[in-house]
Amino acid sequence: MAAITQSVGLFGVTGEVGRAFFDGLEAQPAFVGRLRLFASAASGEETRVYRDRPIAIEVVEELAADRFDDLSEAILAVPADVADELAAQLLQAGVRVWDVTGHLRAHPRAVPLSQATGADLLIVCDDPLVALCQPVLDALAEQAPLTELAITALSSVSLRGKAGVKELAAQTGNLLNGRGIEPTVWTQQIAFNVLLADGQRDSSGRTARERRIEKSFSAYAPVISIEQVVMPLFFGAMVQLRWHTETAITADIDKLLSTLPHTQVTAAQASELPSPVSDGADHDGVSIARVQVSDNRGSLWIIADPIRAGLVRPVLNVLMNLG
Repeated sequence: MAAITQSVGLFGVTGEVGRAFFDGLEAQPAFVGRLRLFASAASGEETRVYRDRPIAIEVVEELAADRFDDLSEAILAVPADVADELAAQLLQAGVRVWDVTGHLRAHPRAVPLSQATGADLLIVCDDPLVALCQPVLDALAEQAPLTELAITALSSVSLRGKAGVKELAAQTGNLLNGRGIEPTVWTQQIAFNVLLADGQRDSSGRTARERRIEKSFSAYAPVISIEQVVMPLFFGAMVQLRWHTETAITADIDKLLSTLPHTQVTAAQASELPSPVSDGADHDGVSIARVQVSDNRGSLWIIADPIRAGLVRPVLNVLMNLG
């Protein structure tokens, strides 16, 4: 890959998603362009060390009118209430916008990451759980058509960003010390607990995110079910896939999946299985374990950091290639 010299702005660098993208850009040797960092005044962080040199974090609210003229690309890892206005200002300045949190999916100029070309100026990411599962489902579908697909995602509190991580930490400390708690990010206690849904459910019992993921996978099988459960873990995720196929898959599934990029498959007889703590946090690799196939049925577990493996790596791969 040739050197990438474009100027990139990272908005929301002090949040969990922004921090992951900062680490990803720092580790990307092909990126040698200018990096500008942005955050709100409320973040309180003034600098970030990038490749052994400090970079000032610019406060978005204090910038001049021509503040974005030198940017080529802008990665938006910001809350929904500021994403629309910020994207409008960047697009007006001719900056290509990467909406990594998906808040701008309904924007008339939005193009999914999987369909992005060099001519597109507003690129919106898929849900990170979709990005984690798609390579596995593509590999299975090449062997035999899927007739049923069931996905259960055990997600960590980083699903809600820094606010989710802070709430779990605060609740844990308060409960261990005999103090009461007041949930704010979730409507229920998350420390020492499991939440069977993340958000409001519709009449069918599904959340907006579950419906969105189900729609993304609709081409894989005629019958699909999605469930997301929130676990009292700070980072990482575990996703179970269960499937039926029209005919039995005769290929060695372990060998097949081990050829996927950035993927490690744990053998059935391994003494230690991957976990969100040891294998699903702070890196962009994917672990697959407990692969079980019997006739035309099968199941497996995917363990990964959904932010780094499901957002950062896919986005930076496309950004570097388009650049």
